[in-house]
Amino acid sequence: MNVMCRALLILLCVAAAAAQIRRGGPQRQPTAPGDAGIEGIVADATTHEPIKKAQVVLNGPISPRLMAASDAGGHFAFRDLPAGAYWLSATKAGYNQPQSVLGVEPVSQVSVGAEEQKKGVEIDLVPGGVISGHVVTEDGIPVSGCQIAAAQQSYEQNRPVLRNTQTANTGDKGEYRLHNLAPGRYYVFEHCRQLLPAAHPLLPPGDPRTPHETYQPQFYGGGLDPAAATRLNVTAGGNLEDIDFRVTRVASLTVSGSVTASEPAALTGFVNVQLMPASLLMRDLMMTGAGVVPGGHRFQIRSVTPGSYRLVAFAMHDGRMFAAQRVIEIGTTPPDPEEISLAGGADLQGTVQFDASDQPSPQIGSIALFPLEAPLFVPQPHAEVEADGSFTLTGVMPGHWRLNVGLAGYPKSVTLGGQPVSPYDIPIGPGASGPLHILMTSKMADLQLTVEDAPAGGQVSVLVYPEDASRRGAGLDRASVGSSNGEIGIGDLPPGRYRVLATDLANPWSLLQRPDLLEALLGHTMAVDVPESGQVSATVGLIPHEELAKIVADKQ
Repeated sequence: MNVMCRALLILLCVAAAAAQIRRGGPQRQPTAPGDAGIEGIVADATTHEPIKKAQVVLNGPISPRLMAASDAGGHFAFRDLPAGAYWLSATKAGYNQPQSVLGVEPVSQVSVGAEEQKKGVEIDLVPGGVISGHVVTEDGIPVSGCQIAAAQQSYEQNRPVLRNTQTANTGDKGEYRLHNLAPGRYYVFEHCRQLLPAAHPLLPPGDPRTPHETYQPQFYGGGLDPAAATRLNVTAGGNLEDIDFRVTRVASLTVSGSVTASEPAALTGFVNVQLMPASLLMRDLMMTGAGVVPGGHRFQIRSVTPGSYRLVAFAMHDGRMFAAQRVIEIGTTPPDPEEISLAGGADLQGTVQFDASDQPSPQIGSIALFPLEAPLFVPQPHAEVEADGSFTLTGVMPGHWRLNVGLAGYPKSVTLGGQPVSPYDIPIGPGASGPLHILMTSKMADLQLTVEDAPAGGQVSVLVYPEDASRRGAGLDRASVGSSNGEIGIGDLPPGRYRVLATDLANPWSLLQRPDLLEALLGHTMAVDVPESGQVSATVGLIPHEELAKIVADKQ
């Protein structure tokens, strides 16, 4: 998410929090002190040397949370605590939280009884790694002002994206340094946005016909294709030097145009215009933008290299969002001016009812839509369900949406404008024509699992998720911890085909955020067909956490 989008979301959250305070929302009262204590040290995870001046945070049955700084010997202590379970974490510049092979950042959990003094707690921090190098031209001349990004692959709605984890700009000698990187594998990406005059016939200074060039963005290893790029392995405290780029000049184009609106009020304030790669994978690395001042209605984005892009514009007025987007192709010749027209979200009316053989009317609940392909900043429409089952979703923008129903049960069928649609991908066009009809049922099944080779007295976890990737992340995934005999029961599963993974790992939930890992682990899962109601039993083999960790590590 870019800076402008983040700023907008932060402002909305701050405004909501301030409104709650003004309304006299519930405030946590300070916790009465007790007689328990927790103390320990903060240490370097690689050298095991104590770390001084680390900030240690204690959360648990206390309000407000407590903070302390480690002394010269890395020691910290919390006194006068009430009995209960606590969570400890620490931070210090130049260090990172340790990550498991599954990417989970653990914290130390400690339980103390009344008057108990818990000692010897150790919190490990991992020293950050460094990537450094230079950017020079084909003639070896240093290039300053280039943005260098360290990026890692992540997933959004089961689709791969590259996320910036840290950026740095090149200095006068073309040098850059990316520091305090957590251990892992990184793409390094160069994007120089300099506007350079190109060779041209004699023209007056400032003539708009003057051609320009810029430097071609690229991954370390060459090109704009991450599949052909070199991924660098950063170790704890490691230092990768001489990660250099040699940049070439390419045509620099200017995307310009005007913004219109179906409602003139949308243009009375500041309008944001964003140009991002059409490929979701590259969005964070190459997004750029411009502002449209009130009354001007024109925008200009320079230093654009040839490629396929998505042009997006949005504005806020009286709490309403106005937005538009379109895909444009940029070649090697100056593009024609673009016109993009803002439209406000429409109202989408609908009804919810339960299957006649189930419940005659819906319970109190809510309906919400979550964007699949809509712009990042688009609000998520939601509405309360009335007693008669009706609802109205306001401000629905065109795009693809996933339905979330805050009622007991699951959507048995969904229609939009009388046509059946998938609740996991509802295409909504301009005007949000409806109605949206949702038929619910609370008839779900129970899954009884037996895990083979479960360790005696040990912990067993299972992960249950839809085989169809489009249904994942929609409230159908389940994770559960079983008993020492390997028997695990999971209730209230909607019908469908699921995959089941069993392991002695404490918490495999984070695997659901990595479709590539689920694919790699497919041979260690079993398929289970869950009926509309009743109970189904299955026996599943266990994959030890050591083997699971190896498979995951190979995909990092």
